[in-house]
Parts: sequence; C-alpha cells; structure tokens
Amino acid sequence: ADERSALVDFKVSISDPANLLSSWKGGDCCKWKGVHCSSRNNHVVKLDLPGHGCDYNDVDMMMQVLGGNISSSLLGLQHLQYLNLSCNEFYGVQIPEFLGSLHKLRSIDLSRSTFSGRIPPQLGNLSNLRCLNLGWADYTYSMDITWLAQLTSLEQLDLSGTNLSTIVQWLPVVSMLPSLKVLRLSDCNLRASSYSLQISNLTSLETLDLSYNFYNTSITPNWFWGLTGLKYLDISWNGLYGQFPDEIGNMTSMVMFDLQMNNLVGMISSNLQNLCSLEKFYARG
Repeated sequence: ADERSALVDFKVSISDPANLLSSWKGGDCCKWKGVHCSSRNNHVVKLDLPGHGCDYNDVDMMMQVLGGNISSSLLGLQHLQYLNLSCNEFYGVQIPEFLGSLHKLRSIDLSRSTFSGRIPPQLGNLSNLRCLNLGWADYTYSMDITWLAQLTSLEQLDLSGTNLSTIVQWLPVVSMLPSLKVLRLSDCNLRASSYSLQISNLTSLETLDLSYNFYNTSITPNWFWGLTGLKYLDISWNGLYGQFPDEIGNMTSMVMFDLQMNNLVGMISSNLQNLCSLEKFYARG
C-alpha cells in the first residue's frame, strides 16, 4: 500500500498531457503501465516510463511525453532497482538529489529528457549501480565528478552532452571504475588528456565515445591507444592532427572505428590488416 501511495503521489506531481498513465488506477499497482513488481515479494522493482520524445520523425509521438516535477515520494520505492524516464520533457528540472537514497538502484536512464542544472553528486551513494545514462539530458553540467569513483560496479556510463569543461582530472576518476564496459562522453567540452595513463583498471572497456570534444591536439600519444580490448572507438570531430596512427594496428578487437573530421595526414597504416574483426571504418577528413 505504501508503494502504491508513492506512485500515486508521483503521478500527481508530473504532467501527462497524453494521458500515458491512464492505467494507473485500481488497487494493484503491479498491473499499472510501466510498473514492474517482484514475483517473489510484490515490491516495485522497476519503473519503466520512457516517453516518445526521441521519435523526431513523428510529431504525434513526440507529444507523448511526461513532464513537470519528479516527486520525492519515489523514496517510498525502497526496493526499486531500475528507473527509466528517458525521452521525456522535464524542462528546467534538475536531476533529483534524492535518487541517491534509493540504494538498491542498479540502472538509471534519464537520457534525452531535457533536465537542467548540476548532476547531483549524491548519485555516488548508489553502490549497486551498473548503468548510469544521463546522455543528452540537454542542459546539465558537473564541476566535480569524483563521486563517480564510488560506483565501483558501474558497467555503462553515458554523460554525453554534459558540460564538463571545468574538470581537469576527469580521466583518473574514470579509470577507477574497473567494471566499466561502455563509456560515452561525446560533446562534453572535455579537456584533452593526451598523456599516457596506467589503464589497468579499464581492461573491461569495450566501447569508448569521445566524439565532438574538439581537442585540437596531437592524435598521439593518447591514453586510449593502450585499450587494446576496445571494440568500438569514436574519436571523430575532435580536431586531432598528425600522422595516421600506427597504434591502430594493435587494436585487434576493433569492430567499429570512427576518426572522421580530424586533421590526419599520411598513408593509412598497413597494419590495419591486423584488425580482422573490423566491420566499419570512418576516416573522412
């Protein structure tokens, strides 16, 4: 009953112009749209409410979104493991600090939902978190990401579109996430990190997206050339310059490599033939 009440208060606090939550009535909240309960104890473990605001080809679909404010009543869902509010329109709303008190959360997806303001460092309290997707939330920023180092179980991190321009030592923080498989930091105004780094803690990394950061620095040396287990590497639109990197020949696990819209010169290295798994390769200048 307490969890049902928490969900009712959440519904009251948000705007739902398309009446997407019309099924939220009756006594059994486990039957409501987007609400998933444990088969073992009936506690609410998943709130899956993505909007249709990411469907840019269909105006009607774009209007089917949630908005308004996110009530702290969600703290009543202390068994919640998965939260997905992606592709909605929470214009001007800050990502709630209280999410850091939902300690059983394993996955948060707030991507493309037009949040604003500082990303709350309280998210660092979520030691069970495996996936954190805040990509393209629109107007978010962070001046300190040291809280990320506390998320030692994190496997997927997407902060694309977040303004991280004031953070100098972002790479040492990220390297403290030993389970990380996916890292997306596209269009974050990142400072260039061309120095070599002991990256033993990033041996699990398979996907790295650093595109659209406009480093305007040499393509070598760079720390990511040591990540020979990478399958997907996107360093496009960064103004990287210099000779085509021989280091690419060591990236034998690579499936997709994108370095287009940089300022590289010289011949494509012959050791590209070492990349036997490569399916897509973009090098347009």
